[in-house]
Amino acid sequence: MNRKALYVLVALGLIGCLSLPLFFSGCADRFFYQPDGVEQPLAHPIAHQVVTMRAADGARLNGWFLHASGTAKATIVFLHGNTGNLTVHVPFVAWLPAAGYNVLAFDYRGYGRSEGKPSRQHVIEDARTAYFYARSRKDVDPERMILLGQSLGAANAIALAGLAPLPGLRAVVADSAFASYERIVGEKFLGLPYGVNRVLYSARGMLVSDELSPEQFVGKIAPVPLLLIAGDADDVVPASHSVLLYARAHDPKVLWIVHGARHIEALIRFRARLEPALVSFLDAAVNGGAISGGKVEW
Repeated sequence: MNRKALYVLVALGLIGCLSLPLFFSGCADRFFYQPDGVEQPLAHPIAHQVVTMRAADGARLNGWFLHASGTAKATIVFLHGNTGNLTVHVPFVAWLPAAGYNVLAFDYRGYGRSEGKPSRQHVIEDARTAYFYARSRKDVDPERMILLGQSLGAANAIALAGLAPLPGLRAVVADSAFASYERIVGEKFLGLPYGVNRVLYSARGMLVSDELSPEQFVGKIAPVPLLLIAGDADDVVPASHSVLLYARAHDPKVLWIVHGARHIEALIRFRARLEPALVSFLDAAVNGGAISGGKVEW
């Protein structure tokens, strides 16, 4: 099949989605949720406790609890991105226990060993379930909690924190967050051939709902400190999304732009550069210290 014919088929398929809302909803979900049930082998062993949580509707969620070295400063609930499962994403935060932080990593429904099928509302509820599960543990101080999300997980963290005050929440860290569902889908359509891209971009509001978009909730997180992290080489979620979120947030807020970082690379490839500053931010937020705001370039 030649390229022109392929583009025509893609366009017809997406136009078909426009005329069939339920089918279209499935198209949108496949864009944002790409779960995998196969656990990936870890390059290095990560000490963890396997935990099970129950969502409000009864869905069983699988997670790993990583205990802090020594007395925990606080507990981080880690919300991972839209692909794979927690075994792909845990290495991004596996160093935090050595810095004194418990970490609860979990899979949204449909990911890894978690039951069910993901949707926008469900993944937010799953994040809420994980948050309150962590607070209920006897080895967790329920008044010293942190949300840390990457990509889709960063969007979820912002929405969850802004929907309603979370008891015990001391900080939100959003790495490579997109500002809105409609905006990021529209940008992806612009990468299609001219003509097809214009039609689909103009129809993006019909193609995907902006419900629970981070830009609607980021202004409601304060007075909880917010740290936004973005890579200036990110071609999946451009740094402009974090810049927009930063503009809509209220103090205390910080924006880090990491030069040369692509999507969610900050806490892996650039960890040596960022780790001391991130730990300092978390320590200050947990202990009620002053948060140095503004935009910082690394």
